Amino acid sequence: MTDTLLNLPEGRRGQALALGMLAAALLLLWLAVIAPLLGWYQDRAAELAQQREEAAHMQALGREIPALRAELAAAGGEAAGHEVLLAGGTDAIAGANLQSALQTLAGQAGTSLDSAALLPAQPAGALRRISMQVSVTAPWPVLVALLQAIDTAQPSMVAGDIGITMGNQTDPSQPVPMQANFTVSGFRAGSGS
Repeated sequence: MTDTLLNLPEGRRGQALALGMLAAALLLLWLAVIAPLLGWYQDRAAELAQQREEAAHMQALGREIPALRAELAAAGGEAAGHEVLLAGGTDAIAGANLQSALQTLAGQAGTSLDSAALLPAQPAGALRRISMQVSVTAPWPVLVALLQAIDTAQPSMVAGDIGITMGNQTDPSQPVPMQANFTVSGFRAGSGS
């Protein structure tokens, strides 16, 4: 009865079949186990090398911090007669000062703020980033003047995430109004809220 169940070739044909089955088993082992492990190892090694490179870069930047802090302290928060930091002992007061400065700049540019919403303050080392989401409707030259005023303002401010769309023109004799939405950020001294 065992003769009918297993009828494997013998001799050279049997040896060739055994070698073929061994090769297939080794190939299957390679494809199923070894190749994925090698790929995972190479991916992990590349990720580790990138992390080491980033760590070295961060350490180099960290070594610059004491010199930058000393420079800021020597300047007393001002650089070349330019006020850098927002005034205010808390995030709320600094935010109110930022909004007041923005309203003044908008008025000088010939427009007013449609809306200004204080965003949550974020730590930035020894400083705090105070940001506002601002909306303004004005003709293009006025928007350009406002953004230039923000760029050169004292204390220092940065405009970002700028989105501008064309508004509806109700009077053909007037310039086309533009709707601008952007964030304006400034920094205040201190690490707490």
